[in-house]
Amino acid sequence: MMRRFSMLIATLFTVGVAHAAMESAPLPHSRTQGDVTWLSGGIGQREAQAMERAARHYPLSLEFVIKSEMKGMPAEFTANVPVTITDLHGAKVFSAMSTGPFMLLKLPAGRYTVVAEVHGKKFERNVVVGRRPRHIVFDAAHYACRPRRART
Repeated sequence: MMRRFSMLIATLFTVGVAHAAMESAPLPHSRTQGDVTWLSGGIGQREAQAMERAARHYPLSLEFVIKSEMKGMPAEFTANVPVTITDLHGAKVFSAMSTGPFMLLKLPAGRYTVVAEVHGKKFERNVVVGRRPRHIVFDAAHYACRPRRART
């Protein structure tokens, strides 16, 4: 009787682990640039969900979307977005191309300016990175972020 019970528990555990592995996609590999550790991805529903879950462990998460002008139409994720982050003094601390609709960044606490170019439109956001994770959505259709002014 005890042996059967142990076999049942072992089987249920194995099935649970297999199910969890099937449900979650692995995250893309993280990279380091100066003091910034980052990763980008989110292609496909499983990887997008994995990135969303991981975002709580990163002080700054960026999301790149294009919302339809038509009511009821869902937003589309976009990738290949150039991102540049500068510190309070204008020094570049990070620059890379997103490989998916999400970019997760671990950078030191402080004030930063994030510039992203989504489908030819440049957006600039000032952010304070601290203890609580910050999530910024760059929306090319409805200008959810303030467009960057051209320098003269």
